[in-house]
Amino acid sequence: MDIPVDFDKLYEVGSMMGSGGMIVMDETSCMVDVARYFLAFLKEESCGKCVPCREGVKRMSDILEDICAGKGKDGDIEILEEMSKAITDGSLCALGGSAPNPVMSTIRYFREEYDAHIKEHRCPAGVCKALITYSIDAEKCTGCGLCAKVCSVRAITGEKKKAHIIDKDKCTRCGACIQSCKFDAINVK
Repeated sequence: MDIPVDFDKLYEVGSMMGSGGMIVMDETSCMVDVARYFLAFLKEESCGKCVPCREGVKRMSDILEDICAGKGKDGDIEILEEMSKAITDGSLCALGGSAPNPVMSTIRYFREEYDAHIKEHRCPAGVCKALITYSIDAEKCTGCGLCAKVCSVRAITGEKKKAHIIDKDKCTRCGACIQSCKFDAINVK
């Protein structure tokens, strides 16, 4: 918070100024998903001339997709770190040379989120759909039925004026129930 926003100061702490945009995130942003998003973008932006960028960024993007989908495995973080160095050193242009930055930055400052995804099959921010579950807090649920009405896969059941439940196997984690609930009874973990 106390670092001036200028090229040299940001570079000193291991960051960089890109096109001048700034994104502010809080604990509801998943840093693994943020890295996944940026690598997916950079994969499409690569001109494809050099192998480290063309193939390396694609492979890193695939690994991040797997981690966010709950298919991450031990060693993925180390592979991402090794690939980042190879891509940075071997790319022919600035895009390839800086493509691994979002991954390296999120691993450096938020490694515990990568560990939670891979080792605990959990997304601390509740963003990665494959790693979260929805449930209904029986003490807050009034049994109004709005959540069941908006659930397109009929994963929510219950009697009127009694606490409802979510069938975790049917739930697609679309979020419609959260938006409809006026009693803040839907939990995401």
